[in-house]
Amino acid sequence: MPPYIYIGGYSDPPRIPCLSLEAGSGELVALTGGPGSGKSNLIKSIAGIRSAGSGSIKIMGARPGSMRAREKAVFVFQNSNYSPDLTVRNQLDRRIALIRGVPVRMVRRDVADWCEKMELTEAAGEIPGQMNRSQLQMFSLAPLSLTSPLVAILDEPLANLSSLMTCSALSIIISLLEKTSVLVMVHGRSPLAKKADRVVCLS
Repeated sequence: MPPYIYIGGYSDPPRIPCLSLEAGSGELVALTGGPGSGKSNLIKSIAGIRSAGSGSIKIMGARPGSMRAREKAVFVFQNSNYSPDLTVRNQLDRRIALIRGVPVRMVRRDVADWCEKMELTEAAGEIPGQMNRSQLQMFSLAPLSLTSPLVAILDEPLANLSSLMTCSALSIIISLLEKTSVLVMVHGRSPLAKKADRVVCLS
């Protein structure tokens, strides 16, 4: 079986001259670096949103952006990507249904239960502009709990979170490690860097 996450000879000069790593099931690998270190460009390359340039990137042996890669991976970007004129609950229902490949009606109960568990039921009924950044960031983590990804790629997943929500987010991410390969991009002082199996410094 190929590595769950494979990055070979990736470069993004002058930020990242060369990066190679592999991660398998149950591994948490942290890439650390400050602003401008290339973390955001790298996650876009892994997602297939941006050309990887030189080097090779594979998710479960599939190229970034391919149908197979999208079926196996969940991405959490630093800036939540929600439409401004629909409730977050509505958008989350659709997102989870799309990932699972089922009708929206089949996920509504699970999404409602997750929102209740996270104490976000009231917030879920609002549009993004009516809630704070901490709430939006937590909603971006919902697919990690509500789907069964084999690969999770996360860019600063604890950013903007309150101390209470940080604990909840950590629990969500750590619980993935029973079967998921997690690549997380964080600042060096992030609690996730301390829990990682490996830490790779980008700058």
